[in-house]
Amino acid sequence: MSHLLVPVHEVSQVAEARRIAVALAGSMGYDETRAGAVALAVTEAGTNLVKHARDGHLVIGRVERGEAAGVEVYVVDRGPGIANFAASLRDGASTAGSPGLGLGTLARMTTGFEVYTQPGKGTVMHFEIWAEPQAAHARASVAAAAICVAKAGESVAGDSWLIREGKGRIMLLVVDGLGHGPDAAAAAAAARKTAWDGWEQDPAALIQDVHAALRGTRGAAAAVAVLKPQSEAGLYCGVGNIACFLQADGTSRSLVSHNGIVGHQMRKTQEFAFAFPRTCLLIAHSDGIATRWSLRDYPGLEARSPALIAGAVFRDHVRGRDDATVVVLRNVSV
Repeated sequence: MSHLLVPVHEVSQVAEARRIAVALAGSMGYDETRAGAVALAVTEAGTNLVKHARDGHLVIGRVERGEAAGVEVYVVDRGPGIANFAASLRDGASTAGSPGLGLGTLARMTTGFEVYTQPGKGTVMHFEIWAEPQAAHARASVAAAAICVAKAGESVAGDSWLIREGKGRIMLLVVDGLGHGPDAAAAAAAARKTAWDGWEQDPAALIQDVHAALRGTRGAAAAVAVLKPQSEAGLYCGVGNIACFLQADGTSRSLVSHNGIVGHQMRKTQEFAFAFPRTCLLIAHSDGIATRWSLRDYPGLEARSPALIAGAVFRDHVRGRDDATVVVLRNVSV
């Protein structure tokens, strides 16, 4: 599942973001009332960017939990931050001298509304609007979020990702088709289908299956992690330039991927076992995201939701010259 990245620097771009979001909602079967909620939420978020932010973007995509589907929106900027967040939640609050609905209204009309802001560095916001506002979402043993966008100018992303859960285990695939454009997307789609079908295997075996499936394609970099949250353990196997690391208690540990191209030249696969304790984060991303960054630069963010972490990493470290994917999972098993 990929997202659309919409720059929002002027009012006309707010209308474009609204059109994209409403079209996505329509493709998912939203009724007029729920599609209207999508339009209003995106309009308010985009208008706030125009009024208050610098280098503002909306990232719009589909989110699924169990059988339910919704529209999710990331709102990211490098503006001044929100100096008084509590005041900004009041209806009608505006620092631009004009009437506004206020973030409080946006929070009430959406699900999972969250904000991370740093004075002088900007703000990351995330919210969802579901087709069924009262839909019950089964509690999972991990909390997860992802952003996947195509290179500017491309109609499809050559990256992809997949999370599948069942029988006490969770399989994560992150794949980066070689290059970008339709041929890269075809390789990524083949990897995703293979991983969906073979998700109950251990990572090395699944990587071998993906390798066989991608012969005849451009090939890809790919990484598979199998997590057992209740057992606080995981297995990992990667080939190519997918970065993956664990974050817990302010420290990080990288998981090793071997050189090669899945589907072409893959000399070695090797599984690595790791601990995945409760509250631990696993963060994986393609090389469309720069590797030299640290959550230490974001005070308090490690304890926040995977969506806010994904949004901050994407905002500050996307390279802009390739497809880009970042996936964040946290062990929330009890």
